[in-house]
Amino acid sequence: PNPADSAKDALRHDPDRVTRSLPARGAAGLARDPAGFGPDLPVMLDTTAYVDQLKGKLPAAIGRFIAGRALLHCSIALQEIAISIGIMDPAHPDTGRHRPPLLQLLETIRQRDCVAPSPAAWIEAGMLAGILARTQFGLARPKGTLTPDQACCQRGERRRLLNDALIFLTAQEQGAVLVTANGKDMEVLRRFGRGAQVLLYRPSPP
Repeated sequence: PNPADSAKDALRHDPDRVTRSLPARGAAGLARDPAGFGPDLPVMLDTTAYVDQLKGKLPAAIGRFIAGRALLHCSIALQEIAISIGIMDPAHPDTGRHRPPLLQLLETIRQRDCVAPSPAAWIEAGMLAGILARTQFGLARPKGTLTPDQACCQRGERRRLLNDALIFLTAQEQGAVLVTANGKDMEVLRRFGRGAQVLLYRPSPP
């Protein structure tokens, strides 16, 4: 893309128009009933859904909804799982218990069923993450005013918001229903979405 195209992707959301924190609406704008979605729509899982599925905390109705549809795997969610595997200390006694289920999950996912955000989605997600970091989380403080711990936290929160925006936009590009337990962030992102479809669930007790 030429620079004009990239700027157009970034400015789908004008940062000058969002100067204050968006009022909390909870998750009122997100669907909770799987029956409310068209029968031919594919499904994409947020990282939370993979983890809850492994822990036995995915509600039965959500499991049936996923099983009855074409399932697309977002590369952003899969890299979050891979990071979790890589960061585990091989010498820690719990690693031998926590690592195998995550590796087995990745072994079940075929590359041909994976999708990635487009270059346009990456640019748009960056703009969204920046806007939300500034307005919702107060993460626009100059580096020179931050302690090392605060600077590290600010970078981590920006990356988390970027990943959320990338998963959200990838589902939107694919016309997929995004299944997630992350109502707080996805409800805000949906206000910027263009017809994005999100199915929110509450994890079941293990």
